[in-house]
Amino acid sequence: MIFDKVTIKSGDYEKKLNVYPYLRDPKGFYGDLLVDHLVKFKDIFIPLIGKYRGVWFKNPEKKGIFILENYYYEAKHLMERINKLAQKIVGSAVLYDDKKVCSEYFQLAEEGYRLLKKYQSDFSLTDLKEIPVSLERAGLVTTRLALGLDKDAKVHNEIRVVTKRTHLKEEPANYLTATVKWRDEVGLKKINHQPVMMADFVNPASGASTAAFILAAKKIGIVPSAIYHRSISATKQGIVFMKKALEELGIKTYFYTVGCANELNSSYYLIGDRAVGDAGHILRHFLPKGYQQ
Repeated sequence: MIFDKVTIKSGDYEKKLNVYPYLRDPKGFYGDLLVDHLVKFKDIFIPLIGKYRGVWFKNPEKKGIFILENYYYEAKHLMERINKLAQKIVGSAVLYDDKKVCSEYFQLAEEGYRLLKKYQSDFSLTDLKEIPVSLERAGLVTTRLALGLDKDAKVHNEIRVVTKRTHLKEEPANYLTATVKWRDEVGLKKINHQPVMMADFVNPASGASTAAFILAAKKIGIVPSAIYHRSISATKQGIVFMKKALEELGIKTYFYTVGCANELNSSYYLIGDRAVGDAGHILRHFLPKGYQQ
């Protein structure tokens, strides 16, 4: 199985694991240092780096994969606008703190989720009746956008999980690891054998954050029956990889996205003509009021 070589280091009973000593770049790590699990993927995502040249699905819709820009010009045009803004931000990192630029990015995200809502009936998709799982931080923003709610809204039944991709100092730079921290481990039980919705700006890029959440939950005996991904963008290689990996675990998968990229750099960020920059770092400006890491 794809995840066979993955290892998970966990905190002791009622005690969090301090990941600071393991981090390759502690100053550049914006996640929580005290976590429940450290999920080490080693080299399994390395084949996803670069331009995707693998086999794509002949009829992706029959596999539960729906990409709006393949059908609607307005979706394709939106992805071009996002790429144009993202290239500008990547070229000048100070723009991650520019309120006007970040507001424009957020508005593009809003527009993307409106398109997903507008066209979902064309693909016979359910109307967001799944339990929402928000991977903090950006997932808190995109869950609300996916549900058409105010950015500060309280979401019924929302499961919050803190995840963060990182690199460890004893491993090669292109190995991936992700941290997982439960907000409510008892409440997490309600997703066992149930379908969940996971909304994010990019989902999957590599798929590491979602995989870390699923594998950490499985370790404590919790496995959802299906995952409905809703995102502004994704990668072909991430979709192919995660679809197979999750279905090996008995989890049905659906991917519904505005656009799709096919190129990842060595840090697992989208590049080429479907770049999005560090969406999470931009969307941190729009987290629900009162949010505390």
